[in-house]
Amino acid sequence: MKLLNRLIVFIFLIGLLSCETNPPTDPNKISLKTGEVLVNINFTEKGNLSATKIVQIEDFANVSCTPCLISNKIIESLSKHSEYSDRIKVVKFPTNFPSPVDPMYLTAKKFCDYRMSFYQILFAPTIIIDGILRPVPTDSNQVKDAILQRLQTASNFWISDSSEVINNGLFININLETSNINNPELENLILRIALVETEVNYSTPPGSNGETKFYDVVRNILPSNDGYKLSEIKGHLSFQFENSIDSTWNLNRIRAVTFIQNANTKEIIQSCVHN
Repeated sequence: MKLLNRLIVFIFLIGLLSCETNPPTDPNKISLKTGEVLVNINFTEKGNLSATKIVQIEDFANVSCTPCLISNKIIESLSKHSEYSDRIKVVKFPTNFPSPVDPMYLTAKKFCDYRMSFYQILFAPTIIIDGILRPVPTDSNQVKDAILQRLQTASNFWISDSSEVINNGLFININLETSNINNPELENLILRIALVETEVNYSTPPGSNGETKFYDVVRNILPSNDGYKLSEIKGHLSFQFENSIDSTWNLNRIRAVTFIQNANTKEIIQSCVHN
C-alpha cells in the first residue's frame, strides 16, 4: 500500500513538472471567458537600462463639481495635446463629494475610497502628480510645472504594457525591466495595474456640472488595492482574475495603466507606455 501511494505521488509530481504554468504570450493561443482578465508579467534585469520617466496624474473629481470643469480641461490638454503627452498617464478616481451618487464613483467605490484615503483627499478637484506633488488643480501653469519637474526625474525601471480583448476577456501583457533586480529597495516598491476606460460618454449629464464626456476613468485595480511587492514577482509570472470585467464597461476602451509606487514615500517611481 505504501508503495502504491508513493507511485501515485510520483506520477502527480511528474504531471506538475510537465505542465505549462505560464500562458503563451501569443494572444491567438490564449482562451479567455467573458469577464476574465489574464495578466502576464515579465520582470527582468537590464544592467545598462536608460529609462525615460513617464509621469502619472491621479485626478480626483466629481460630476457635480463645478471647478472640475477647469481641471478636467487642463488634464485633457496636457495629457492628449501637449508636446510631451506621450509621457503622461492619467487615472481618474471619481469622488463621492459633492455628489455621493456619481455613477463612476459607485462602480469603482472600493478603489476610489482606497486612493482617497491613501492620499487623504478632502476636496474635489485634487490632482496628484506622481504620488507626491499637489499643484492647484485649476492653475494650468502649476500643473504643467509639476509635470515638467517630474519629467526630469531619473528612473531605474521601464514598464511597457499592452491590452487586448479576446473572447470578451482581457489579456494584459506587461514587460518590466530594472537595472538591478536584486535591489533590496524592491521590498518597498508596489506594482499596481489600474484598468481605466479611456472615454466614458453619457447622453445626458450624470451630475450638475453639465459634463457628459470623461477620460481615463478607473474601473478596477489588479490584483487589489494592495498591489504586488516587486520583490515577490521576479521573472515570468501570470495571474488570472475571473469576473473582473463589468458588463457595463466598454471593453474595447479598457486599457491597463501599470505603475510602481513606493509604499513609504508614496512616490510613483515609474508609470507605463503602451505597446
